[in-house]
Amino acid sequence: MKFWEKIFLCTLVIFEIFFVPSSIYLINSNFKLNLNTEINSGINEQQRFCSFVESNLFLFKIQKESNSYKTELDKQSIDSMISTYLNNFGKQDIYIEVIDNRNKVIFTNLSMNISDRREELNVQLNKVKYIIRDIDEKNYLFITKKINLDNNYYKISYVKDVSSIYDNKKYLLNLLLKLNIFVCIILIIVTVALSKLIVNPINKLIRTTQKIAAGNFSERIKVISDDEIGLLSKNFNDMADVVEDKINELKMASEDKQRFIDNLAHELRTPLTSIIGYADFLRTTKYDEETFINSLSYIYSEGKRLEKLAFKLMDLIILRKKDFKMKSENVLKLLVEIKDSMQPKLEKKNIHLEISAEDLNLSMDKELMTVMITNFVDNAVKASQIGDKIYLKVYKYDASNIILEVKDSGIGIPEEDISKVMEPFFMVDKSRARASNGVGLGLSLCVEIAKIHNARIDIESKVGEGTAIKVIF
Repeated sequence: MKFWEKIFLCTLVIFEIFFVPSSIYLINSNFKLNLNTEINSGINEQQRFCSFVESNLFLFKIQKESNSYKTELDKQSIDSMISTYLNNFGKQDIYIEVIDNRNKVIFTNLSMNISDRREELNVQLNKVKYIIRDIDEKNYLFITKKINLDNNYYKISYVKDVSSIYDNKKYLLNLLLKLNIFVCIILIIVTVALSKLIVNPINKLIRTTQKIAAGNFSERIKVISDDEIGLLSKNFNDMADVVEDKINELKMASEDKQRFIDNLAHELRTPLTSIIGYADFLRTTKYDEETFINSLSYIYSEGKRLEKLAFKLMDLIILRKKDFKMKSENVLKLLVEIKDSMQPKLEKKNIHLEISAEDLNLSMDKELMTVMITNFVDNAVKASQIGDKIYLKVYKYDASNIILEVKDSGIGIPEEDISKVMEPFFMVDKSRARASNGVGLGLSLCVEIAKIHNARIDIESKVGEGTAIKVIF
């Protein structure tokens, strides 16, 4: 069952549960109120009628006394007086029945046939009893009172047609049925329209999720409201952004891994080809001593390059798995130690390494930090000409950032290659790197070391003007 159908059915059921019983309760309450009013009115009229009968008897007795008749009236005279009085009673929809104590009918103008037992006739003196009967598809109120007329007992029944009250109840119930059908039709139309209007953003969300599931990760939902559905759409868009970013990261990581494998295969193939070629040459060819030594030198050189590649790869693997303990170290002291260790390489090209550092302490793994800075200085030496200067600086950029900078005035890096130099095996000048047994993994190691120290690496470079590498802690 769809969500809009659930909304529609729930609304319809709730309406029927509350509207119909409430309406029936009101109709029944109104019916009981009208019926009680009619009963009370009938009892009062019956009381007045009995009073009239008693008054007429009193006048009848006075009249006889004035005519010198005996004061004691017989039952026959009273019966005649009652019959004479009631024959002149002409009120419409009102019926009178008088029965004596022997259940003899003295007077009646009832035209209907009463088949059931007359329970209302079992009434005590001066008491009132009433009952409602259904006769010939009509409803009648029977009110009976027992009175004493000169020691003669009579049961006077006052009968009134109250069918209008029942007809009004039936009319209201029929009206309720018609009104309920009409309101349900209107409610169905309105509820279905509103339900679909409410569910429409959810349907858009569903279609968007289907498109994203099909691979269109750039698909987004247009947020047009500030309600819960609008908030859901916004959160979904945020989630889709994160998913798209993660997928792009995974895609880039996959591409990087594939490029790493391709480069690794190439780096392995080149020295292995040389080693196998020279070994095969020595195995199958007659050669002099100079050729033998040169061939062994090539084999040794390429072997050392393979060894260096293996160690660099191991360093990368270890950096990604090992937990490092940081310790506060003096930065200036570390830079001086690095300069001393690299002095032979600097002197070989007559390069001056100028250190400029504030007296700062930094939380670091000293061995890793030495590897990173040494790699930067070594690259700067390779890129510099004889007699150039290299600047090694450490300074506070602001209250929360410390910058380590290695700057040279060497050959520089082309702009299109700056974003690639920290990828494994990437070398700007492959011929120069090969000559120095480079494998293109130095800056990759530096990136991993920077991550361990919660730092990032920025590179600024221009061809022919030099390169500045900044590590921002």
